[in-house]
Amino acid sequence: MELTTLVQRVTQFALAHHDPRDCWIKATAISGVLAWDEPEAVRAVEGWMRGAIATQRSNGHLNYADAVQAIGAGHIRSFTPTAALPASLGFPLMQLYLRTGDAGFLDAAQRQMQALLDSPRTSDGGIWARAEGPELWIDFVHLMTPFMALYGKTVGAAAVVDEAFRQYRVHVGHLVDPAKKLARHAWCERPDHFPQSTFWSRGNGWLVCASIELLQIAPDHAEAGFVAETCAAALQAIARHQDASGFLCHVLDDPRSNLEASGTLMFAYAATRSITLGISPAALQAAADGAFLAVTRTVEQSGKVPGVAVPPGGPGVPFEWTQFGQGFFLLAAKALETRFKEIAA
Repeated sequence: MELTTLVQRVTQFALAHHDPRDCWIKATAISGVLAWDEPEAVRAVEGWMRGAIATQRSNGHLNYADAVQAIGAGHIRSFTPTAALPASLGFPLMQLYLRTGDAGFLDAAQRQMQALLDSPRTSDGGIWARAEGPELWIDFVHLMTPFMALYGKTVGAAAVVDEAFRQYRVHVGHLVDPAKKLARHAWCERPDHFPQSTFWSRGNGWLVCASIELLQIAPDHAEAGFVAETCAAALQAIARHQDASGFLCHVLDDPRSNLEASGTLMFAYAATRSITLGISPAALQAAADGAFLAVTRTVEQSGKVPGVAVPPGGPGVPFEWTQFGQGFFLLAAKALETRFKEIAA
């Protein structure tokens, strides 16, 4: 099958299953569609974003509502979002602004950014993951920092770009194990502990994908070397846990846990881009290729990418499909496009 055919199926499945109540879950799907630049699909996700702006709350949060109760397993019982969660939509919002020049997009981004900068923080400046904090989650490195960096670059706000790299460093300082080079899921400041501490494959995917976006947006920043070093070390550590199938296990160092698609795709994307950027050795490409091909073999005829651990992530959650799983398939496919014109069924 041609890769473009598979991409079209994955895209159409995402478009056909849009839930306007979603917030962060759809952000990567929008970026994935934009990466392929198919006009009809781009118009569709631009409509998603206009809907998010139309329902932007007075506090600046893009189309996100109330506290939620955790469903099923996971380490939380409730989640009241700070501005860090809807900030996930800020990155594709800025991508669309740069495409369209629509001042309404930039105005919405400014309001979301101000809410983010005004969010509660840990004693060393890390923006809380949820109002039940003080907590930092590795997910939020990706949900916040690419938006901050791209917004700051676009409007000439160097302090906001600096804040993106500051958030990256603070989160890495608390969540990345200095010996293992892998990220734990969540850290609580008071009392000082890890409420969820596994080396979760998607959690480490959030870290390396955020690294790639920061390095593409601001490669000359004073902290870029730290980001590159952290990313390269994490990718090598992830690769050491890759299953023979090409997949990553849901919990990286637990071969009894399920094979998980979204973390596997994030690894394929970030590893390939890291080689292009010159921060990882070319030898890592075989692992990235294997990861991407493993997931392609599971994509259903409908275009659904199955085998994704649903939010809130961590051990014990159900597996299904998600919009971010669709999105990371599209991003990985674009990164690997020149390597795979055809995909074996």
